Amino acid sequence: MKKFIYLLSILSLNFNLFSQDSNIENVEEAPSKLEQLIIDIESEIDIEKRFDFSRSNSKERQLADLKRIHKKLTNDLKNAEDLSIRLIDEFDKNEKTLSELEEKLTLKLGNLGEMFGVVKQVSGQTRGEFKNSITNIDNPDRDLFLKNLAESKKLPDLKDISGLWVELVKEIRNAESIKTFNTNVLSADGDNSELEVLRIGTFSITHNGMFLKHLIDTNQIEFLPSQPSGVNKRKLKRLQNNATGSYEVDIDPTRGAILEKLIQKKTFFQRIADGGLVGYIIILLGLGGVALASERIYTLRNTLSSIQEQESSSDIIDGNLLGLLLKTAKENVSESLDSLELILDEKIQSITPEIEIRVKAIKLIATVAPLLGLLGTVIGMIETFQAITLFGTGDPKLMAGGISQALVTTMLGLIVAAPLLFMHSYAENYSKTIISFLEEKASGIVANKTKK
Repeated sequence: MKKFIYLLSILSLNFNLFSQDSNIENVEEAPSKLEQLIIDIESEIDIEKRFDFSRSNSKERQLADLKRIHKKLTNDLKNAEDLSIRLIDEFDKNEKTLSELEEKLTLKLGNLGEMFGVVKQVSGQTRGEFKNSITNIDNPDRDLFLKNLAESKKLPDLKDISGLWVELVKEIRNAESIKTFNTNVLSADGDNSELEVLRIGTFSITHNGMFLKHLIDTNQIEFLPSQPSGVNKRKLKRLQNNATGSYEVDIDPTRGAILEKLIQKKTFFQRIADGGLVGYIIILLGLGGVALASERIYTLRNTLSSIQEQESSSDIIDGNLLGLLLKTAKENVSESLDSLELILDEKIQSITPEIEIRVKAIKLIATVAPLLGLLGTVIGMIETFQAITLFGTGDPKLMAGGISQALVTTMLGLIVAAPLLFMHSYAENYSKTIISFLEEKASGIVANKTKK
């Protein structure tokens, strides 16, 4: 039964296909959907075949290229290995040859090798000495010759050795010569102007009586920030302006080291400034004390001279202390002896303040000055300990200000006190001499009246 049904299905399908073919032929032979699908599939299959063929050809070409590159690299590697082997062999042969040549060179050099080393060493040392010397300013070309000789890899010949000897002799001559020449000098504001300078041997270089500094790195000279104190500029000017003669001038045998120290050294007024406010007060007090003492000594000396003049004169001089005493005695000649003595004593007592006025003030200033110096010392030590508290003791310069103030104020106090004590003693001696002289004259007047 199943076979029969299957057969009927096939016949039915064939009949349908036959009827469709009849319809296609009758309707202008138009392709059916199935035929169109078959046509499209066949077209796609052709495209895929062409693409597969193209891709297959491309892979084959790439594979051929890779094989060719691999073969080339293999050949290059082999050539490189062969070259490396040849170069290693050649290097070993050259090393052996070089060693043999060096041994032969050492044997042939003998003492020349030692001389070569000495010449190079002397050239290097000489170059360093010349570079630091002020003679390098007017002889700048010698550095190149010494540099080439010191860095040379070949044996020096007779010309090189002679040239080195000549340069050493020239430096000896420069050390004993005084030369004037023009060169550029740097000023403090950066101006580089050509000036006439004086070189004194290998020690100092000056311009118009002022010392200059040699800049080793650039082989230039510049003015010092300040000139050292105690240098006679007039002698240096005279030496620069005159070609002949003998002159005594100041030089720096250390090639600038002493000048640097002298410049850093503080002047008298800078040291006084370290004393601060207390130091200035002590100075003003001292100047006032000296002026007062000078005035008192001058006045008392003139007073004593006028008294001595009155003593040798028969007439009473107005305004004279002894004259006032004699006038008082003359006006009270009728008084009794005791009364006259009291009157004269009273007159001397009234004159004494005029004589001793401001003399004790001198002693007061002489006493106060060291006390103010001690005050400055205490203030300076306080500042020193504050610096130690803040910054420690690592840098002594941080403590120098306080210590300097402490010492300077003490120094100023003693400087003021010592001469004022002498001047006070001198003035007091004058005042005591005058008072004693007046008392002696008063006693003489009383004694003369007693005799009468």
